[in-house]
Formats: sequence, structure tokens, C-alpha cells
Amino acid sequence: MTFEWGLLGRYPQQSFKSSPFQPPRMNTVRWDEQCAQGYTLLSLRGTAVSSPAGIMLDGRGDLVWMDETFGPYVMNLKVQEYKGEQYLTFWSGDISLGFGLGTYYMVFNQFSASKTLENDFHEYAITADDTALLTSYDTIITDLSSLGVQGQGWVYDSLFREIDIETGDIIFEWRASDHFAINDTFYPIGSAGRGPEAPFDFFHINSVDKDEDGNFIVSSRFLHSIVCVSANTGGILWILGGRNNDFEDLSDGSATDFAWQHHVSVQAGKRLSIFDNAAYKKWHEELLGDNSEISRGMMVQLDTSNMTVELVHEYVNPGSRGSPQQGSMQVLDSGNVLIGWGYHGGYTEYAADGSILCDTHINPAVFFPFGFVHSYRAFRTTTWVGRPNTQPDVYLNPSDGCALVSWMGATEVTSWILQTAEATSGNELQFASAVKTPKDGFETEIELPDGEYDYLRIVAIDKNDNVLASSRIITANKGTVVSSGKFKFAIVTAVFWVMCFVAGISYQKRLRVIIRRGQQKVMGSSWLQRWRNGRRSSTAKHEEEERLYNG
Repeated sequence: MTFEWGLLGRYPQQSFKSSPFQPPRMNTVRWDEQCAQGYTLLSLRGTAVSSPAGIMLDGRGDLVWMDETFGPYVMNLKVQEYKGEQYLTFWSGDISLGFGLGTYYMVFNQFSASKTLENDFHEYAITADDTALLTSYDTIITDLSSLGVQGQGWVYDSLFREIDIETGDIIFEWRASDHFAINDTFYPIGSAGRGPEAPFDFFHINSVDKDEDGNFIVSSRFLHSIVCVSANTGGILWILGGRNNDFEDLSDGSATDFAWQHHVSVQAGKRLSIFDNAAYKKWHEELLGDNSEISRGMMVQLDTSNMTVELVHEYVNPGSRGSPQQGSMQVLDSGNVLIGWGYHGGYTEYAADGSILCDTHINPAVFFPFGFVHSYRAFRTTTWVGRPNTQPDVYLNPSDGCALVSWMGATEVTSWILQTAEATSGNELQFASAVKTPKDGFETEIELPDGEYDYLRIVAIDKNDNVLASSRIITANKGTVVSSGKFKFAIVTAVFWVMCFVAGISYQKRLRVIIRRGQQKVMGSSWLQRWRNGRRSSTAKHEEEERLYNG
């Protein structure tokens, strides 16, 4: 309850001695051993997140990998296959009005990132043909009279492209404005569209996938619709949900009443998985019927011959909450389902039948409505193997009687061996194994061995007792520390006060000379008058700026 009621703060974080990173302190509300397999991938941001980051956690919520070097935002972190190899892919860039302009990166298992394609953050799906599906936004001018706005106006058009990753060539491109009317939207235009600085987003594309026939499945958040686009002609083959729904709902409306949805994915056997935000249904109660605003994952069965749809399973938010934006649904290899709650900082794993297995919160539930911490999507991988080309990091303070070790991104470590060596006249140290300790979370504590030794290092061992890497050699009686932001701040602060002290002494000496010359009064009045004049000028300028701003 301490966590969930916010008594640990808006964004509780962990800290380590061997690493400067501060990942979230996860709260596992419900747990089942089935959730222990693989790694969870999040893209953290929010008003309480000072350094937005991509992050990988194990089944217990312990840190595996984290990177804060990209930004200002990181989105859509997941593992994808390209030309037979596994890559971490993510988007990095700036976000504006619900979409963004940035770059997608592909990271190999040694965690070296290669820049790939520039586009919007919503989707970067690598296909079985080693092409990429990307979403994009473009400003166009069109008639807004159907929305009650006189004359022409500015609109964000939604696009997607299929691109050759190797060459960057566009294979296929599609625009929403070529196929949909502006007034198909559910999103109120408000004051948007009157100028180029604030175009109206009528469609809002937020996911695209390919079905078994090679056609494209597109999610439109603001049309409350899922659209099948022909790969041959670009024409609309069918529409699920929204004002122009083509399907008979065999589930009394429960398969077509999704609203403001995200992350629609193609599943085997003509099924679709959908993250239904369900928020703001009350705006359009006459069309959507159910006034519930509880977010859920959906599995629907399509019959495109008879044009029917049926809700097979739903995965309802365990706290009966509605997440107004973002979110994801992933069907795992085990058949379980992982739901990321987007704006509400958490994720839940379900059995295929909809029963809850595990529920994890990134930040306190009491703060969910405020967006302090959230992740655009949440993904799970069981295939990723991290083999960083760095050394393990060690913190050693000899007086503690123990060492702390971690290795960012490494997934194969099962134990650590602390080795010691004595100083010799030769150039090469002879290390001997002294202590073997099982890996325990991200940072493992190892008790220092008794006896005389001058140097130590810590070696990473895998499940077959193979040596993966070793830390740098550390002088046993001196130890080592990790330079953190707080440490650097302390150094800068100390230097500042030393400079102030030196300047004060210098000024004092100069003042004594002036006093001896009988000029104290002249200098004092001159200096004080200059300070007063400057302060009056500064205050007047600030007040004038305030009037201009508030006016």
C-alpha cells in the first residue's frame, strides 16, 4: 500500500552503486510463475521522468538494460527480426500534438545502434519480406465546411509506407484523405484547422500490419475504425467499427464498439488483436451504445466471406480503469497475452482465456490519471540475447567488506566469480578464483574473501560455466566508485565555493588598500548607487515583460 498510495513519490526508482542508472521500482500487484519467462520492453516518459529511456526488465521487474542517450523521447521499443538476426528497434525524436518526427534505430545484441529511417513514432513493423511499415503525417489544405468551418483549412493527413530497409526506397504509399471524408471523424475540430500552425487531425493513424494475403491492416484512432487496404490497388477492402462499419457483429456489439483504439495486429486464422482504449465513449453514446470507459484488449474473429465479426476473448483492465491514450496488446508464444496500459503506467499478463496472471505497476495507481510515468507500448521477448561489448561494472569500498557488480545488457550471466591476485615482479598477474556467487537481480553483492591479496577482478559466468567477460582489475585496498550525476554535482559545487572563497580574499585585500587610501566612502557610494540603479532597471524590465506576456 505504501507504493500504491504514492507514499514513495510519483515515480519510485531504484539506485545502484555499480551503475549510475535509476530504473523504476516496479510494484508487482499480482504474480504467477508463468510471467517469469523472457524480458519486458518499455519506453518510459512522462512529467516525472527526467530522462526518457528505453528499458528492458526481467520477469521480476529487475533491470536488464537501459539507455538514456537517445531523446528527447524514446518510443516503441521491441525486438524484431531482420535478415535472420534479432534487433532491438526503437524510435527517438520529438513529439508534437500526438505524433512525432524522429529516427528509428536498430540495435544488435552488442548494443551498438545503427540509424535507419526517419518517420513518425507510431509504427515501425519489420515484415517477413525484410521491409518496414511506417506511419507518417503530412499537412494538406482541404475544405472544412462539412465540420462547420467555412472555407479551406489545414488538416493532418495520415499516411503509411512500406519501405525497403536496405535502400530506403518506397515500395507502397497510402493516404487516408484519398479514401475518407473529413467528417467521418469522431474527434471534435474545436479551434484547429484555421491556420498552418494547428492543423486538424481527422484520422490519426497509429498502427499498420500485414495480413496473410499481403494486404494492410490500418488502425484509425479518430475514426474508431480498422481498415483493410488492398496491396494491389490501395483501395478499401473493408472497414471494421466506426461510422462505416461493414461487419455484422455476432457479439451484440461487443466486437465493433471499440473507441480511440491503438495497436491493431494480425493474428493467425483471420483474427485481430486490438487495444481498446474505450475512453471518451460518452461523447458518442448514440453510436457506440455501451457507455463503459474501461480499457481492454480484444481478440476478434473475422469472416470476410459472410462479413461477420465475433469477440472471442477480452482482457479487461484489472482496476476497471480507462487509459485515455497509448497502449498495446501482444499475443505471446505461450498463448498468454500481454497488455500495456499506455498512459496508465503498468502492464498485465493474462492467460489466453482472459484470467489475470500478473499485474505490474511502474508508478502508483493513485497517480495514473496524471501521466507522471507511462510507456507508449509494452512488449515481451523470449528470444533476445544480450552480449554487450563492455566490461562488467564493479563498486568496491574496502571498508564495506563486499563488492557490488553489474553488467548492463548482459542476459547470459548466471553467476559471478571474484578472483584475487598478489603483486609480482612480473608484468602479468596470476588470478585465482576465490568466491563464486549466483547472480541476484541487476546488481549482485559479493563478500570479499579473507587473506592477503593486492588485486581483484570479477568474472561473469554463464549456465555452462563459460567465462563471458571480466571486470577491470581493481586495487584491493583502494577500491573504486562509479561517477554519478550527484558526484559530479558535488565536485562542481565544491569548485564554485573554492572560487568564491578565493575571490572573497582577493576583494578583502583590495578593500583594505582602498580604505588605507581614504577612498572607502567614494567607492562605497559609487558601488551601491550602481547596484541600486541596475536593480531598478532590471525590475522595470521584468515587470514590462510580465505585462506583455499576460496581456
